[in-house]
Amino acid sequence: MVKIREVMSSPVKSIPPEALVKDAAAMLAELNVSGVPVVENDKVVGVFSEIDVLRSIKTTKKDLRLVFPSISSLGIAFQEEVTQREILEAYEEIGNTPVSEVMSKEVVTINPDISLNEAIVLMVERKIQRLPVVEDKKLVGIVTRGDIIRGLARERPTNQTAH
Repeated sequence: MVKIREVMSSPVKSIPPEALVKDAAAMLAELNVSGVPVVENDKVVGVFSEIDVLRSIKTTKKDLRLVFPSISSLGIAFQEEVTQREILEAYEEIGNTPVSEVMSKEVVTINPDISLNEAIVLMVERKIQRLPVVEDKKLVGIVTRGDIIRGLARERPTNQTAH
């Protein structure tokens, strides 16, 4: 049985909670990863991911799909689209926010000695894409869905057929 220790990525990049979203997002892009643990005083306090950035973008204009009462009798619907420029402006605004304000705070961590199967159950049940690996209260690695798949492929017995 393959253990998490055998498939996790280590050392793992992490960020402090006071890092700015724009710097953390740039780091995700540079490392070509979708998320990283947020660590304070050697303790995992959150996970920052691409979805946190997208979720936190708020635009000043709302996507209005309302029919205003004054003109509803005429059957006219009023609709306003959010423009790409507004999204970029909103991203600039959120970029100067500390990661601690947008990160996922409910973090599920695992021990490096648990089996691949246990990690799969956690990831599926909790809809988690990555699990920080903690040993003796310290971050020692991270395991992603890709790491799990590679571990499964490695664990699969080779097909030995007689000729």
